[in-house]
Amino acid sequence: MNPYLTTGNKIESKMPSVYNSIIVSAPIEAVWERISDFHDFSWAPSIIKRCENVGSKGGTSVGAKRLLNGSFLDTLIAYSSLDHRITYSIDDAPFPISPAEISNYVGDLHLLPITSEGKTFVEWSGRWESNGTEAIKFMNDIYVILLKDLAAQFDSQFF
Repeated sequence: MNPYLTTGNKIESKMPSVYNSIIVSAPIEAVWERISDFHDFSWAPSIIKRCENVGSKGGTSVGAKRLLNGSFLDTLIAYSSLDHRITYSIDDAPFPISPAEISNYVGDLHLLPITSEGKTFVEWSGRWESNGTEAIKFMNDIYVILLKDLAAQFDSQFF
């Protein structure tokens, strides 16, 4: 799939993306401890019913694979406990993010401390190549639910 659309002399990138963020009422260390294992999605019960380890790599090793809800195959492509960042690809999934609709999906989950309040700013983004737009709303809705589930893990726990 060609990620570029040529119009006259202008070349436009066809790289849709989504971005969502939330403030979690917990220190960054507590939030990182909860999400840092690529194979553990127990903190997102509203949308992730099953997370299976695929292969022998551990949940903090680059190259680790997971199968979410029996349909979404992800690979951990970068991991930094120092930067509190997990970057992954979606390798296979149903419509509208199947390999027939999109390619080169890269998701990024990143935590930043809000030091004045002892809270954590969590941002989740995704970008991919596609000639269609169906995946934008789909992925945006998923990220919103995941972030709400994460924040709910810490509601009133630290007050």
